[in-house]
Amino acid sequence: MVKYIIIGFAVSLFTIQPPAYGENTTTVQEKMTGAIKTESTAQSAADDWNGTKSDLVNEIRDLQTRLVWLQYQKKKHEIYVQGVKDNIADLEARKLEARKLRESLEPYLEEVVGRLESFIPDDLPYLSEERQQRLYFLKNTLNDYQLDLGEKLRRVYEALSVEATYGKMVTSSDETLALFGVDTEVKVFRLGRLAMFYQTLDGKNVGFWNPRNQKWEPLTRDFVTVIRHSLEMARRERTVQLIQLPIGAEIQ
Repeated sequence: MVKYIIIGFAVSLFTIQPPAYGENTTTVQEKMTGAIKTESTAQSAADDWNGTKSDLVNEIRDLQTRLVWLQYQKKKHEIYVQGVKDNIADLEARKLEARKLRESLEPYLEEVVGRLESFIPDDLPYLSEERQQRLYFLKNTLNDYQLDLGEKLRRVYEALSVEATYGKMVTSSDETLALFGVDTEVKVFRLGRLAMFYQTLDGKNVGFWNPRNQKWEPLTRDFVTVIRHSLEMARRERTVQLIQLPIGAEIQ
């Protein structure tokens, strides 16, 4: 700054006109002092501007950095918002599908239970009481307003699974059948859903369930041995072996 003042002072000396006629030394001195003061003030203003300029440049750089960050954040938030919108649209679509499924599934479950109710009387006569109780339970399930659709579906599916299992079972049981108008104690052999046979406790008489007539009918004594063997294998009292049972068209 001192350098600028000296240079300014030298310039002032060369630019000051020679004193006119009548001017004294005091007047000249005052002009020189004023010139030096003006130069000093200008230099101070320049120095202040340099400091202010540096501050403004730094502030502009900070604002530019902030702008870049905000633009990045804006893009990211746009992606986030679009993702949320896509999720909402997906949930709305699922909700619509669930409503359509509910509207179609409930009537279908009613139909399935109705078909099962019609099927059981035409099936072989086994576990009648248990199966009727299951039907009653299913009807109450479908008519229960407080049960959600998922639970209703589970119960119907469970009942169908049990019914399907019956077709794979080979069982033997002691029962009382009305044979020729007389209640008779017998052993009953069931081969899945293919056929059912009985044998009297004395082992002399055997018979089968005729699905066409929906009643028990006797078999000839030629089948006594094979029915007895079948009962023994079902009770695990005999080693499993191949046997020829009278089924369908083979029953005379």
